[in-house]
Amino acid sequence: MIGIIILNYVTWDETARCIESIFIKEKKSKYHIYLVDNASKVDAPQKIKDLLKDSRVTLIENKENNGYSAGNNVGIKRAILDGCKEILISNNDIIFTQNSIYEMKKYLDANKKVGIVGPKIFLPNGDIQMINMGVKTGLKEKYKYLLRKTIFAPLVGEFLREFCATDKDLTKPFEVHSVSGCCFMMSEECAKAITPFDENTFLYQEELIIGMRMEKKGYKTVYLPASEITHAHGQSTKHIKAFSYTCLVSSELYYFKRYINASILVLTPLYIFRTSKYLFYAIKYNDFKKNTRNYFKETLNTLILKN
Repeated sequence: MIGIIILNYVTWDETARCIESIFIKEKKSKYHIYLVDNASKVDAPQKIKDLLKDSRVTLIENKENNGYSAGNNVGIKRAILDGCKEILISNNDIIFTQNSIYEMKKYLDANKKVGIVGPKIFLPNGDIQMINMGVKTGLKEKYKYLLRKTIFAPLVGEFLREFCATDKDLTKPFEVHSVSGCCFMMSEECAKAITPFDENTFLYQEELIIGMRMEKKGYKTVYLPASEITHAHGQSTKHIKAFSYTCLVSSELYYFKRYINASILVLTPLYIFRTSKYLFYAIKYNDFKKNTRNYFKETLNTLILKN
């Protein structure tokens, strides 16, 4: 049985659409959905209550919202205890297509050295979401990636094709360093080896950390175009933009300090770049302005103290 972990915070309508897409489109696999609510401040609507009447869905209500990794850890632990042989992690703003879940399971069953598979991800407009990390992300890779929208873009074109895996044949499976955290499937063996996820990040950079753990444990990560999903990118964080940007910066700093062993000195240019962007947003948007004190508190704490 596949344990499907869907993390929810506030955006219940997206969660309902995600679950309904599984009910409608997944016909070949036996699964159980673990709906983990991260202490939403709004009650679940009737549509969710109706879905919870289905024996294939279990609601787990966390008393606190401790972020992506912590929330998923709760669901993963329960799924493993229930004997699930594969664990699917899914954002609540994912829409599954015909047997997309089955295709991931089938590939894992046939390739025992592969611990994680990630599907081909489409945006609502039909474009492919190319955020698969084809290579490990170190500081050099991060700085090159940040140059993609500057006058230096032509100098990093070849790197970007490798990093975003656009140099690959997107009709066939291929190995990557990590896949998008919005949706991926782990084998039971792999899940036991690399979980619990690192809970020091509230939001963002989880896939990079997972990629590092996969490398350390000797498992392969594969991009699987035979499985297709649609991702309403950003819907799960649309209500917390200033907060989510703060999380991005804190998580980025933590990842480089903890997993790449980067010093404060070499991280300072990255921090200045991110902070300059934040301050620009604070001029334009009131939620960023109101969050400024919290931004500096959280990010400086990570830069200077957290490791």
